[in-house]
Amino acid sequence: MSSIYINPLQKSIINLPPRNPKVRSFHQSLPHYKPTTLVSLPSIAKELGIAHLLVKDESSRLGLSAFKILGASWATAKAVARHVGLDDELSMEHLASAAQKADLTLYAATDGNHGRAVGRMAKYLGIKATILVPSLVDEEAKSKITGEGAEVEVVDGDYDETVVATKLAAEKHEDGKGLLISDTALAPEDEIPKWIVDGYQTMFDEIEEQLLDITGDKKIDYVVTPVGAGSLAAATVTHFQRTPRTVKPAIVTVEPYSAACMKASLQAGKMASVSATYTICTGMCCGTLSVVVFPILKEGIKVAMTVSDVEVEEAIQLLQGYGVYAGPCGAASLAAVRKLLLNRPGELVLAPDAVAVILCTEGKRGYEMRS
Repeated sequence: MSSIYINPLQKSIINLPPRNPKVRSFHQSLPHYKPTTLVSLPSIAKELGIAHLLVKDESSRLGLSAFKILGASWATAKAVARHVGLDDELSMEHLASAAQKADLTLYAATDGNHGRAVGRMAKYLGIKATILVPSLVDEEAKSKITGEGAEVEVVDGDYDETVVATKLAAEKHEDGKGLLISDTALAPEDEIPKWIVDGYQTMFDEIEEQLLDITGDKKIDYVVTPVGAGSLAAATVTHFQRTPRTVKPAIVTVEPYSAACMKASLQAGKMASVSATYTICTGMCCGTLSVVVFPILKEGIKVAMTVSDVEVEEAIQLLQGYGVYAGPCGAASLAAVRKLLLNRPGELVLAPDAVAVILCTEGKRGYEMRS
């Protein structure tokens, strides 16, 4: 089966919600905020026959080693504010006081980075967090979560089973004091996963500004985003579809061979689950997309790709040569764009002045290669 799928359903999307200026303002109020870097990879761009290959390096986002804190922080703030009746009062001081008075406990399912981010938000708010992880999650990831002061519970199952178990655990928490911060929606009406998507807006605001400094233009031909449950991919589509441009960039998704629910869903024309098995890209080891994101992904994604762990490990080494110390999920985007542009499917035409932006979503971490 081909690792490159051109989506025949892709088209321009209209009536998207406008950019919310409060998102970036909120992130700027958090400890350690500063824009992450957009790094040029000139020799790889030359190898691929394009003008610029730029990597958005999320390995030090808001004091953590992954982009997830952008979505988790915004969604937590919105969820806490709604729960305690603060409306749009999203200052951390007021949220913390109200969350402590309500004796809230945050819950999240995770393969690693999202749970750590929710744990960090609980620490900022001065409340408890319980993070549920699937059995394949390694000790390093669990240690980082407990290092934020959160409690970790291991579910004897995969990520999809962990999502369901976490929802039930939050609902059973005494007196309705459990607050679920999930980046995977199980039903179309789930709001918090939508707020997760909104929170990633800050990354793209920064890219727009940094692009001008590097290339002198806002032209982008390709944007490559990793996919787990699909929230970041949905944020990518939303931003570039609603931002005025003469030509919209093609959005490319990348998944591990062993957990390609995005590609399977596009090929089926509807949401399709897969049986996810081990990959070094543990944060992308999801068998089912978030329900709320598939409608936009079905029309917004141009190319869906899969990569092997071996290809990802090679990309990790290449990025290190440019001072970008990525974990497997972060390097997957480079593995994908190299495969795509070296193979050049007939439907894809690139000019020598083409610009590609890839999202490196996590910093260096340990992993185990398996045959």
